[in-house]
Amino acid sequence: MRHKPYTTFAFFKAAIVITGILLILLAILEWGLGVPAFLPGIALLLLAFAVLSFRIVQLIFKFQLSRIHDTNQVEALLWLYSRFTPSVNLPAMREVAGSPDFLKVLVEYFYSHQPKVIVEAGSGVSSIILSEVLKKEGSTAKHYALDHLEQYANLTREKVLNPHSEVLFAPLKDYQIGGKSWKWYDVSVLEKVDKIDMLVIDGPTEDIQSLARYPALPLLKAKLSDKAIIILDDTNRKDEQRIIQLWQKEFGLNAKSMFTEKGTVVMWW
Repeated sequence: MRHKPYTTFAFFKAAIVITGILLILLAILEWGLGVPAFLPGIALLLLAFAVLSFRIVQLIFKFQLSRIHDTNQVEALLWLYSRFTPSVNLPAMREVAGSPDFLKVLVEYFYSHQPKVIVEAGSGVSSIILSEVLKKEGSTAKHYALDHLEQYANLTREKVLNPHSEVLFAPLKDYQIGGKSWKWYDVSVLEKVDKIDMLVIDGPTEDIQSLARYPALPLLKAKLSDKAIIILDDTNRKDEQRIIQLWQKEFGLNAKSMFTEKGTVVMWW
C-alpha cells in the first residue's frame, strides 16, 4: 500500500529534525540576543506534538491494515490448499511475488470462467499455481507464461509440471504504440496462440519504464476472445491506476476492483 508523503517515516524524521533546529534557533534568540521567543517555542512544541500524534495514529492504522492483510493471506492460502495439494515446493509469496489473495482470485476465475487459453505476462508463483490447478482438474486448457529474464523463466519452468503449461522466454522488445516508444515482451513467442480467454498481467516490473504494463492490451487485443477477462495485479500503484483509465478510455472495458494486498482489478467487455 502506498502512503501519502506526509504519512511516511521520511516526513516524520524531517519534521523532528526541523523542529529541533528551530528550537535551537529560538533558544539562541531568547538567551543570546534577548529576543522574546518563549511563546513561539511553545507553539513549535505543540506542532511537534501534533506531528508525533499524527504519526502514531498513522502507524496504528498501518499495523491494523497489515494484520488484516496477513489474515487474508492465510485464509487465501488455506483456500488454495483445499483445492489442490502442490506437487512441488512453492516459492516465496508476497513482496515481489504474487500474494495468496491474488492467486486465489486467479483460481476462482479459472473455475468460474473455464478459460481454454490462459496467458500470463510475467511468470512466477502464479504460473505454478495455475499449472497445478490445471493438472489437478485434468484440464486441457493451454497455459502460457511470459518472462523477459531467462534465468527466472528457467526457474519457474522447473516447477511447472502440467503438460499443457509452458513458460516462455520473451525478452523485452521495442514497440511503437500511439506514436510513443514502449518496451514489452516479445509477443512473437505467442504467434500460434489465439483466442485468449484469460489474460493475467503481473509484469514486467515497474522499473522498466513508466506505465510498464500498458502495452499488454494494445499488443494482445487482437488475440483476445470475445469472452476474455483481463486480471491486473498491483493496482494500488498510481501507474496501474492510470493504465486502467487508459484501457477503459481506449478499449471500452468494464472494471471490477478486488480487495487484495496489492490491489487487483478484473476487466472485461
